[in-house]
Amino acid sequence: MKPSRVGVVILVGCLLYSAIALAQSPLNAQATMRDNLNALMAAKKPVVIILKNGTSYRATIGSVGDHFVVLTQPSQKEFFDVLVAIDEIAAVEARAREQ
Repeated sequence: MKPSRVGVVILVGCLLYSAIALAQSPLNAQATMRDNLNALMAAKKPVVIILKNGTSYRATIGSVGDHFVVLTQPSQKEFFDVLVAIDEIAAVEARAREQ
């Protein structure tokens, strides 16, 4: 193959890989926070919820209501649940891809 064709093949491969990686994200910027939380709950994905005051919880989403979300099995407090106001959530971290 000519060097220019090799470069094009590599570029196309990288673009396809990045498109596949982006498609696997469990988070949707076009959806509401509640919709994202519901999707993560349905996927049973562990998440990190970061509140506006800086507190963070590594847990599984147990249920999502109109104004609150219940976090179950929070890290290092496995025998407790946490009730969080959705309006107080600043960010959600969820594993998007495996290595």
